[in-house]
Amino acid sequence: FYKLSVRQNYYEYTDYKYENVFDPRYLEAGRPRSDANYEFGAVVQGVDLTRFKQETNAAVVKGDFTWQANRSNLIEAGVEGQLSEISFGSPGFLRPTNIGGRVVLQPHIGTEPEDPKVETYYPRQFSTYIQDRLEWRNLVLRAGVRLESFDANTTVPSDLQNPANAISGAPESTPKETSIKTALAPRLGFSFPLSSSASLYFSYGHFYQMPGLGNLYNNSNYKVLDDLQEGGISFGVLGNPNLKPELTVQYEFGLKQALTDKLGWEVTFFYKDIRDLLGVQFVSTYAAAEYARFTNVDFGRISGFTVALDQRPIGPISTTVDYTMQFAFGNSSDPRETANRREAGKDPRPRVIPFDWDQRHTLNATAIFAKPQNYIISTIFRFGGGQPYTPQIGSGF
Repeated sequence: FYKLSVRQNYYEYTDYKYENVFDPRYLEAGRPRSDANYEFGAVVQGVDLTRFKQETNAAVVKGDFTWQANRSNLIEAGVEGQLSEISFGSPGFLRPTNIGGRVVLQPHIGTEPEDPKVETYYPRQFSTYIQDRLEWRNLVLRAGVRLESFDANTTVPSDLQNPANAISGAPESTPKETSIKTALAPRLGFSFPLSSSASLYFSYGHFYQMPGLGNLYNNSNYKVLDDLQEGGISFGVLGNPNLKPELTVQYEFGLKQALTDKLGWEVTFFYKDIRDLLGVQFVSTYAAAEYARFTNVDFGRISGFTVALDQRPIGPISTTVDYTMQFAFGNSSDPRETANRREAGKDPRPRVIPFDWDQRHTLNATAIFAKPQNYIISTIFRFGGGQPYTPQIGSGF
């Protein structure tokens, strides 16, 4: 049999004080002032001038096909395509301007190439897969492969040392089409019974994920670098439409056993090798200035095991308990960490350290008291060990 689906996804996000950049309340509030010693430089006078808008409109077509070839082989295949239109940026901006010796705010709609404005991009994604589930005697084997393709469908500067052609006398940069990123992801898994109440299983697979589209397209035309020759200007971390997908190679091995007809246990060992994580690259220009942009440079690894007990209903009560020990390490938890460390005068490339979400011990338990066709009462208990760094606590705590 087959299944075909077509859908459209729409997402809109805005971040501004007033919708219209010409709203007089912007000017009445005056030029914003902040205090570096108060709430990380929060605005203490005037209005926050941040203006951002994002719209994503995506059409998705997906088809899946399942075929029982014979008693031993179940073939599954599928294809998915997505065409997107993503617009984001600043819908107008306010710039402090000196008029008659007095600095005032002036609203602008981006008309010049270097002005911040809403940019539109049209990325394309495609994937297809095929898998065979083979049952032979007591062995169950799953083998498959997935092909994924992503096209940012835009351009990048041909010479990163003069990306905006703002350095006089330097070789000029020309727009160059981004390359189509294609990845082949094999998957393999099997399970084998040891007895009538126990079985071993193993799985191996490659899993690809593209970074967020904002990391690809944010200021990716490099027009903000028009003043780069002056040096000493902070442009933040620029997007990179030529980013590759992040790759996770995952291994899993486990044992599942029924202790009684009501109680079973399972132990699973896992290891994940993460490559091409998002990081930051510092690019030196012909004018000896530097800027930062995203690139695939970071890495990590995760290993551990999980032990679980599952008690099927005895009368009205059923319970589950699982414990996980995990080790998660990499060279950074945040793609911008490299840039932040360099700005603070520290080594921008630290050695392998724990990820900020690393948690050595976690324990979960559930209990359910159910009266069929009447009521269900459930409770969940969670316990976690400490994390390597003190987390930030929001004002709502």
